[in-house]
Amino acid sequence: MPNLERLFGPQSIAIIGASRHEGSLGKMYLDAVIDMKYTGEIFLVNPNAKEINGIPCYPDINSLPEVPDVAVILLSKNYVIETVSMLAQKSVQNVIVISAGFKEVGAEGEKLENALLDFVRSNDIRMIGPNSMGLFNTDPLISLNATFSPTPPKPGHVGFISQSGALGVGILELSKRIGLGFSVFVSTGNKADIGDVDVLQYLKDDLNTKVIMLYQESIDHPLKFRDLCNKIVPNKPILTLKAGRTKAGLRAATSHTGALASDDRIDDAFLAQCGVIRCKNLQELLDSALVFTNQPLPNGNKVAVITNAGGPGILASDALEQAGLELAIPEKETLAALKKILPPEAAMHNPIDMIASATHETYEQVCSLLEQDKNINALFIIIVKPPVDTTPQEIISTLTPLIRKSHKPFLFTLMADIDESSGLTQFHKLGIPVYQYPESAAVALGNMFKYEEIKKNINKDDFTAYKISTLPAYDVLHETKQASFDELAQRLKKYNLPVCSYIITQDIAKAVSFFERTGTVALKIANEQIIHKSDLGLVKLNISTAGEVRDAFVDIIKRASKYLPSETKPEVLVQQMIDAGIELVLGAKRDPHFGHVIMFGIGGVLIELYKDVVFRVLPIGFKEAKRMVGEIKASQLYKGFRNYPALNVDTLAEIIVRFSLMIMENSDIVEIDLNPLIWPPKAKRPIIVDSRMTISK
Repeated sequence: MPNLERLFGPQSIAIIGASRHEGSLGKMYLDAVIDMKYTGEIFLVNPNAKEINGIPCYPDINSLPEVPDVAVILLSKNYVIETVSMLAQKSVQNVIVISAGFKEVGAEGEKLENALLDFVRSNDIRMIGPNSMGLFNTDPLISLNATFSPTPPKPGHVGFISQSGALGVGILELSKRIGLGFSVFVSTGNKADIGDVDVLQYLKDDLNTKVIMLYQESIDHPLKFRDLCNKIVPNKPILTLKAGRTKAGLRAATSHTGALASDDRIDDAFLAQCGVIRCKNLQELLDSALVFTNQPLPNGNKVAVITNAGGPGILASDALEQAGLELAIPEKETLAALKKILPPEAAMHNPIDMIASATHETYEQVCSLLEQDKNINALFIIIVKPPVDTTPQEIISTLTPLIRKSHKPFLFTLMADIDESSGLTQFHKLGIPVYQYPESAAVALGNMFKYEEIKKNINKDDFTAYKISTLPAYDVLHETKQASFDELAQRLKKYNLPVCSYIITQDIAKAVSFFERTGTVALKIANEQIIHKSDLGLVKLNISTAGEVRDAFVDIIKRASKYLPSETKPEVLVQQMIDAGIELVLGAKRDPHFGHVIMFGIGGVLIELYKDVVFRVLPIGFKEAKRMVGEIKASQLYKGFRNYPALNVDTLAEIIVRFSLMIMENSDIVEIDLNPLIWPPKAKRPIIVDSRMTISK
């Protein structure tokens, strides 16, 4: 990976378009490099100046005395390709294109960007941008700020990848307020060449990076992204703010899966499979990065809340539970010791309300007891500006020795004015996370526990050996068609997926004969052109006499003729009637971006009303399938509910894996719904009662 190392940690840099004029982009960029005290060589290209800030200028790229590790282009978009051509002749391998006016502005810009990308790739050049803000690396051996951000970077241990340069600037500014520092920042811009995967590959091995943070507007190369994240996450947490949560417009589709699988729900599922923690907003992103950078991970989810005011303690308790954490029950010895320290009015049981008379010494005594308690995994400390003779500054100063030697995380909520007595400077100096609101601290601590759980499960699944489809995605397939029920049923049987007994016929006598062999039946229209059969009165259930079979058959033939082409004869599907039970759904579709996506949840006719379904991007293994089963809201049904006995979750997971295998090995499947799978009370596994499948022609 020599190119990436020289790109993100260059020993020399050329700035094409450096300027003497104050306020210009070329001057701002050069000043940023100089002010950071860059340790490498700086080469400036400007034909109209002999030197800038005491650094010699060269009239053109060919005049440079040596080949720089990185060249930064600050010119108008119309000169970018020509400039890259000259850099290629100079054997420059890495470029950062700050210039805008490419794909982000429309079709003409996209053409220009494609031409630039073609040239870059044909000359084995790696490129950040175009439309990038640049990068910085705070490693003391490099100390490079190659951005035009007005906010100088604070050194730290967060590697930050941002698709938006402007948002990157905003985050750097906000981070100063909370004392969050960065190791590496890369503005990927339009991600024409270098994207998230490339930067992640570098940050994976960067010793100065402890936490990785992303702002993403798109997830590129999802298979590579997932594979790389799975390798990084056991050693470094990855946090992302993925934009587009409320993007409207579910793609119109002929199956329930297509109607429900919004881009955002797939993003959620995919990022979870990657082991990436998806944050809901900027505040959660920064708050979580802060605590991951500076505090040890908790060994469990039991938290002690220590406060000098009751109300904030109650709010913290609510927020902690919502974040997946629990209030710890202190040991008897701890409670006995607390009674000796605190006044009778104090609340000894968690949350521990020391009341307003608590001093810095009280905080130190209580926290010392709780830190030693084996039932407690984290300390959640709230400081409301004390009315007594103490200050937050004195409290944090007193607690510092305890925090430094502890292997448990300490999180503080400071509800006080930010003045000289607030201790905020000392919090930042010591690297101790401090928040304005208990809810913010609770979410950050919850993400720490979530990461511990992710580490336990990541890379612990066995994937079946899939023959992965190489067909293009759904949107670019030329033609599709609905598969017949019989074709679909045969595929399901091949993968040992349970299909109820059936025949398809145009002969009423055969329908009656089937009934006489099997008992109660269901009759449905079989023609694949008709999808929502029940809405059209083309489903007849619980048919229990030969006469009823005949009547139902005739009625379906008559009704269906109105919905079929004149040359198409109606066919009737006759199925053995399955006893009522829990109704489930399995579905899949080819997503234009992620490839095969599967869905599992509560099925039946009300599926789109309840929307109690979960998604995964294939491939998945048995453990991931089992997690899908447990994630739906109605998972309590599996444990036994009223007249329904408990279900075998392992059996459900096995069916999901077999279904996934069928999807991955049958590349012509565009969309498929098995809805419902009915699990009768006395059955050992659910039975597929209805299904439909769209395939490519």
